[in-house]
Amino acid sequence: MERIAEPDALMLEFGKKIPSLVLASSSPNRRALLERAGCRVRVFIPDADETREGASYEDIVSGIARRKMEAYLSSPSFDESEAAIAADTLVLFEGSLIGKPADEEDAGRIIRKLAGNVQKVISASSIKLPGHAPITIADTASVIFRDLSDDEIESYIQTGEWKGAAGGYRVQKTGYRLIERIDGDWTAVVGLPMRAILDSIRGLFP
Repeated sequence: MERIAEPDALMLEFGKKIPSLVLASSSPNRRALLERAGCRVRVFIPDADETREGASYEDIVSGIARRKMEAYLSSPSFDESEAAIAADTLVLFEGSLIGKPADEEDAGRIIRKLAGNVQKVISASSIKLPGHAPITIADTASVIFRDLSDDEIESYIQTGEWKGAAGGYRVQKTGYRLIERIDGDWTAVVGLPMRAILDSIRGLFP
């Protein structure tokens, strides 16, 4: 897979629709994605229950995103005049959810398991626009990893990009080298499904 060129048309449209917002997430990847789209970002780090509960995988990740938004809305930082987005991402592989690696060894184990295989990345966002109730959406993309040698995996682990990343890699950095292709919206793989967010809010603008 080639390096993703940024910003693209999707990101530019997003930045025009939501030029400034509160990001209820501690993820530096989500913030960087928004800033590359031209958004002014104020970060709120939510203290939210991230228990994985729900009737489906999308319900699980959507519930976490919703609770992050609720933490922001009930905080002294909430400002009705500002747009806000909360988000969460999980990786699904062979019927199991994969979160962030615990350490370097865990990151290597995860990437070895994903090598040569297909995974699903599920990202959900809860969106609050001024004057509107929050809405929550989810989007899923398929990520196909290349067959990877031990040296390639070790080299990637040494970059440290696995830290804090669901599935142990970051596609917008050098993690794209691990990937053969993405079927779906690549921003969902980063952790903020911009296309699904735009589709859900277009009717709220004049």
